[in-house]
Amino acid sequence: MRHPLFPLFLFLGAILLEIFGFAWVGGAVGALSTVALVVVTAAVGLLIFRIQGFAHWRRMQELLARGELPARDLIEAWLLVVAAVLLLVPGFFSDIIGFALLVPPLRASAASGLLRRRAVWTSAKPPPQSASPDRETIEGEYRKRDNGHLTDRHDR
Repeated sequence: MRHPLFPLFLFLGAILLEIFGFAWVGGAVGALSTVALVVVTAAVGLLIFRIQGFAHWRRMQELLARGELPARDLIEAWLLVVAAVLLLVPGFFSDIIGFALLVPPLRASAASGLLRRRAVWTSAKPPPQSASPDRETIEGEYRKRDNGHLTDRHDR
């Protein structure tokens, strides 16, 4: 079982990793080039996201028009949104993951992995319960009186 603070540790680890990435790239190419690189990767990533997002949207509409449930396409669309958010977050490691999710074969592989791990619920209602074979079902009629009590049809 995971520790309850695992998400916090994961978040802090990601921040430290991004800070390390800034320091490493900034030391190699300079501070101004590092900032420019972050802005350019965000702009290019969002442009690619916009193009792929519209194509994905059209494909989902076509599937829905044919009466098919686009479960895989919905997951891939969600992964495109995650990619866009990761590209907007300043940092090189988040950009690497974001750009990886923009590559269609890698995104399809990630979607397949998510589909294998998660069950897809198509209804909010639980399945109907069948009567147990060892129980006897008694059928009858009833009516509701004005006072709100239920009676059988023989009770007058």
